[in-house]
Amino acid sequence: MNDLLKIVKEVSSGSRSDYRRRVLDLEDFLLTLPQLEIPHISRVHGGMYCREMTVPKGAIVTGQIYKFDHFEVMVSGDITVPMENGEIKRLKGYNCLESLAGKKRVVYAHEDTIWMTFHPFSGKDGEEIQKFITADTFEDLEFFHRTVNQGDYKTFVKRSGLTEKEIRKIAEESSDMIDLPAEYDHLYISDSDIEGLGFYSKISINKGDVICPSRIGDKRTQAGRYVNHAMLPNAKMILQDNEWLLVAMRDIEASEEITTNYNDTFNTRQIEGDL
Repeated sequence: MNDLLKIVKEVSSGSRSDYRRRVLDLEDFLLTLPQLEIPHISRVHGGMYCREMTVPKGAIVTGQIYKFDHFEVMVSGDITVPMENGEIKRLKGYNCLESLAGKKRVVYAHEDTIWMTFHPFSGKDGEEIQKFITADTFEDLEFFHRTVNQGDYKTFVKRSGLTEKEIRKIAEESSDMIDLPAEYDHLYISDSDIEGLGFYSKISINKGDVICPSRIGDKRTQAGRYVNHAMLPNAKMILQDNEWLLVAMRDIEASEEITTNYNDTFNTRQIEGDL
């Protein structure tokens, strides 16, 4: 038991990409061992989907890769869970976790544990919903998110009343640009897997941190120019004390592209009368 628990704890070391690699390596190793049948129950009700499973004492379970943010509820039990941010948590009894898209859990059960996931999806067949909301590989997950981002961006373009060409022209206009102050020299621009150039940080950023201003006075900063759109972003634009700021919605790793949702920004600017 101690050896297995040690293996589970080692998953959390390193960056998020290290975490993902270690989870997959652990999964390959576990497949060489005798396998347990983990009982589960699927429920669909009121536009929600719930999946419940019971993890038996002494078992290690690796979860599926989820495409969307969701809730996970530990109803009862005692488990160790390595986290992507390097933490190792020992959870007992009832716990409710806010889980992000791309999450693939690993748990070690010290006692029989009842675990549930909740998703805002409806349908006739829980297993079909489960197939839709999960990806077989992290590569499939990235492809799915790129496709979703492109579709959501087209929604933004339609709402703006402009063409993509007109939006690009406005974005590339440099006369209203201003450099960020020196205190933000850890932020930089580099090639993006989403579109053209993107916005990055050399250091990790914690959820809720102000990353930088997106505007200074009537000028756009690099954040206002180079932050790309994502349907499920890691940052958002907010207006605080008459200043537009880019704020982290979750922990962001060093060298991870910083994204925001243009539709949300558009809504906020409408509410604030800034359009």
